Amino acid sequence: MNCRYGYMTLFVFLTFTLTVIGCATHTIEHDQNVEAFYSPWLNQSFEEFLQKNPDPKQSTPIGQDSYRHTFVYDIESQAEVVVGLLAALGETDTGHDDYYYVYIYVNSAGIIYKADYRRRTETW
Repeated sequence: MNCRYGYMTLFVFLTFTLTVIGCATHTIEHDQNVEAFYSPWLNQSFEEFLQKNPDPKQSTPIGQDSYRHTFVYDIESQAEVVVGLLAALGETDTGHDDYYYVYIYVNSAGIIYKADYRRRTETW
C-alpha cells in the first residue's frame, strides 16, 4: 500500500474530527453566553428586564396570572458564514439560520422566576 494514501486518509480523518470538535465547542460557547444573559435576571423585576430588552416576540398566559414571554435572538454560527459565502458566490441556494428562543417566566407579582432557552434552526 502506498504511504501517500495512508497520510491522505489520516489528514481527512483529523480534519473531520477537528471540525466536529470545533462546531461542538462553538455551540457550547453560545449556550453559555445565553445562560449568562438570563441568569442575572432571575428573581428580578420583569419591568427592568423590559427596559434593557424590549420587544418580546410573544407573551403567553400560563395560568395563575403568570406569563411566559418569548424573546428571539439570531446567532451567527460558523456554518451560516460558510453557507452565506457560498450563496453569495452562487454555489448554493439553500442554507439555514440559527436562533435562540429565550423563554422568561414571570409570576403575578412581575418577578422573573424561571428562564429557559431552545436553539432552533430554520432552513431556506
